[in-house]
Amino acid sequence: MVDIKDVIKVGSKAVVVADCDIRGNITIGPGCILHPRCTILAMSGPIILGSNCIIEESVVLVNRTKQTVVIGDDNLFQVGCRVEAVSIGSNNTFGARCRVAHTMSIASYCNIGAGCSVLPCPFPPAALVHPSPRAPDVPEDEQADDEDGPVAPIVLGEVVETLPDFTVVFGAENRRRKWTGEGKGQIQALHAKHLNYLAETLPKYHKLKLFT
Repeated sequence: MVDIKDVIKVGSKAVVVADCDIRGNITIGPGCILHPRCTILAMSGPIILGSNCIIEESVVLVNRTKQTVVIGDDNLFQVGCRVEAVSIGSNNTFGARCRVAHTMSIASYCNIGAGCSVLPCPFPPAALVHPSPRAPDVPEDEQADDEDGPVAPIVLGEVVETLPDFTVVFGAENRRRKWTGEGKGQIQALHAKHLNYLAETLPKYHKLKLFT
């Protein structure tokens, strides 16, 4: 079993209840809310959680790689979701019991529907899986990118797919579509009200975790 050393930093006004499991090198940003029975596990590399994120009951956030996983601001992780993405932007919603694979990178303003799974496309562009051959006599640091752009990032030999901004994942078939961003101001205002309510209510009914 991997020996995990706990190095936990918590920002101001964050609410972390005692009944949650936080292990590894983890930074919790200011104003974050961690509900009971949630788990944040940094098995190898650190996890940096941005400000004003809400992590609800039974949520599991995992970093299995040695790279730092950076999670942006104002994200909502709903009950029972499991997210192992290598990076996450801001203002995303992860629906109840959804799953995000470790070979995914999530941009900003994405909405993953309840029970949906986000996996890389099974038929990615050939340029991502089989890059154009390089001239063997050219040093690697002098080789130009392929005509189709740089090769996608790699994690443990696997291609990482990025879910673009304003992507919605929905339905039993995990279909994807883009939304215009109309109404995002109302979503941000609702998230702020949600934060204020939880910051006032949770300490009344749960013991808070103490950090030294």
